[in-house]
Amino acid sequence: MAKMSGIFVNENGRIHYAQLIVDGVKTIETRNRNMLKCLVGKRVAIVRTKRGKLPMVVGYVTIQFSMFCPIDMYENYRDQTLVPVGSAYDVHGKGKWFYFLDNAEKCDPFPLPQDSVRHGMSWCEYDDPNYEIWTTNYHNN
Repeated sequence: MAKMSGIFVNENGRIHYAQLIVDGVKTIETRNRNMLKCLVGKRVAIVRTKRGKLPMVVGYVTIQFSMFCPIDMYENYRDQTLVPVGSAYDVHGKGKWFYFLDNAEKCDPFPLPQDSVRHGMSWCEYDDPNYEIWTTNYHNN
């Protein structure tokens, strides 16, 4: 098995952001700080959290690039973030970090291995049992 990085996507509200990402609908993930900078340019797993008892890997995306988006420019990208005005994930303060996502791919959901190495609340590393499958699919598209 190969090491895989995954980003945590909270789904405790009525919008299922992780599903929207792997469906290719949500193309920008936002964070208040530049927490995912080490993952830019990489293929990563989308790990759904706060829905059900266990964090679940639901698919994969490539983080193409990142940029800081000041508050006055945020509205230009809202349709790609899918974050409703006034929600807990809306832009606050000075702006947000944007991570542009591409090549979304769903997988059959599976629990994040319990021995995954967590890097705060933002991302993790784990041995991915589907590494060979998604690598083959990704490179054959």
